[in-house]
Amino acid sequence: MVKHRIVLTGGGTGGHVYPALSVAEQLKENPDVEAILYIGAKGHIEERLAAERKLDFVGLSVGGMPRKLSPKLLTWPFQMLSAIMQAKAVLTEFKPTAVLGTGGYASAPPLAAAQLLKVPYAVHEPDAHPGLVNRVFGSNARIVSLGMEGAAEKFHPKNGKVVVNGNPISKNFSRPMDKAAACAAFGLNPEFTTLLITGGSQGAQAINETVFQALPQLLALEPPLQIIHQVGEKNFAEFKSRLDGSTVNSSRYQLRAYIDDLSTAYAASDFTVCRAGAMTISELEVTGTPAIFIPYPFAAQDHQTFNANFVQEQKAALVIPQSDLTVDRFVSVVKQAADKSNNMLQSMRTNMAKLGKPEAAANLARNLQDLSAEYQSKK
Repeated sequence: MVKHRIVLTGGGTGGHVYPALSVAEQLKENPDVEAILYIGAKGHIEERLAAERKLDFVGLSVGGMPRKLSPKLLTWPFQMLSAIMQAKAVLTEFKPTAVLGTGGYASAPPLAAAQLLKVPYAVHEPDAHPGLVNRVFGSNARIVSLGMEGAAEKFHPKNGKVVVNGNPISKNFSRPMDKAAACAAFGLNPEFTTLLITGGSQGAQAINETVFQALPQLLALEPPLQIIHQVGEKNFAEFKSRLDGSTVNSSRYQLRAYIDDLSTAYAASDFTVCRAGAMTISELEVTGTPAIFIPYPFAAQDHQTFNANFVQEQKAALVIPQSDLTVDRFVSVVKQAADKSNNMLQSMRTNMAKLGKPEAAANLARNLQDLSAEYQSKK
């Protein structure tokens, strides 16, 4: 009987960590998976999230490559070499049968170690514009898994294949409640059009400020529009203090510091205003939630703009660059989307749902198990 020993690696941001965790969730359900090990950067987000999910974790002393000329650039190669040696020692002891890298600088040492030890590996690229580590290691990957089809032209593995799996996300998003129950959870009327506004768990200052100034116009729209607004925990008290009493007490405006269950928020919403991170987009695709994207302009290699533009090309979203974000433009685009006479939301909802890949985590887990079985058959 083939037993799989899988190493997962990726880190730096949630967009690199959550796909690996969703794959781990699938792997745990297979009795043929003997062991799972997560390797990441010591003291970073992946260590905490792996611990929350009771995954074995090894932290490496590794940092991202400095992008500007500085003394750190001189010492970084030695730090990376040391991390590769650490990872090689960990892999030698663990004896993996397959490795998955989901991007970010933390995944570079384990992938390099896998190459040195001739252990087959896969990389998963969540964005439409691939990150540096995945571009470097993709050429020797046995499997290049993509979250977005738009990245396919960037990868040409020598002895592997490219598959568009979609981005692995939590199973919760594939089992949403109906709109009436979801609206009830937020104290909203299911008969009204509902807009979800979020800049991510930390909030987004540019989006929040624009929404603050636009609220009087948004709440005056006819037919009525109701809003769920996640501002971020660090912004909540200050933002709420600036609102007038009628807005705070409005039954059509629900202000939240943080939303624990986004799947319910999506189920309550007819469309959303948000950033364009890969995982956010994958959640929207699986739930069929149309979007107005305001890409974060300072993301690495401006990948959020690439992501947003790709979805807009599929006629599933609208895009407002942050450089063009004004109150008038924002209100105009929201009104355009919410106007029931043009049927825009229904059309975008249909197109967004076509992009959804709810089986992404299961398919990528299956890819890894196939890779593992092939490796063991040749030993």
